[in-house]
Amino acid sequence: MPAVVSNYQKNVTVNSLKKVYSSLSQAASMYQADNGITINEFDTSLPAKEFMNKYITPYMRIIAECDSISDCYTTFPLAIDRSTKITDIDYLSILSDGSYLGVLQSPLSGKVFLFDINGNKGPNYSGRDIFYFYLVNASTMGYNEACAPMMKNLESGLYPGGYGNCYEPSTKYSRDELLGTSFHRGCNRNAKLISAREPFDACAAVIMMDGWKIENDYPW
Repeated sequence: MPAVVSNYQKNVTVNSLKKVYSSLSQAASMYQADNGITINEFDTSLPAKEFMNKYITPYMRIIAECDSISDCYTTFPLAIDRSTKITDIDYLSILSDGSYLGVLQSPLSGKVFLFDINGNKGPNYSGRDIFYFYLVNASTMGYNEACAPMMKNLESGLYPGGYGNCYEPSTKYSRDELLGTSFHRGCNRNAKLISAREPFDACAAVIMMDGWKIENDYPW
């Protein structure tokens, strides 16, 4: 019975991830079509709420916005290490299905979205019911010479997972790297550089790489 329940939960998780990934991608595409611009012209320097209300929320079923984390969460959600509290979310909203969508990091290169598949219901662990997507505006990407090989041919768009030291999407790395401990903010409970301000990890990228499945070696 526990295996049946776990498999069901994994299927629900994956389907929710695919749905919001599609919705976010469509929202960005619809804004581009309506305004005759490309994603390279998105103003990623805007504050999180202003950015969302301009580019994303008009095209998604959002029923409410939270003025603070405590308005949506009974207790602080936790990062993938299951000890670091996620205390800094720049914008947080409630979708019509009860899930949460937020923005918790705003580098000039884009926005990192937080997605909680079941809102306040729990367990509210990153990598379990909380995941991240990274919208990249490559035209604003600044990097040093050491980062150049990683950023070569990087295209603007929405990527599952967070980013590494050079603000490169998690998908720039191999699955083994993302599941290991050496990748910064990887899909591992001992991932490096996890913090309250930057708690995001690469777990959504791993699930996508696996063909939208949660495999046995995933840190469920």
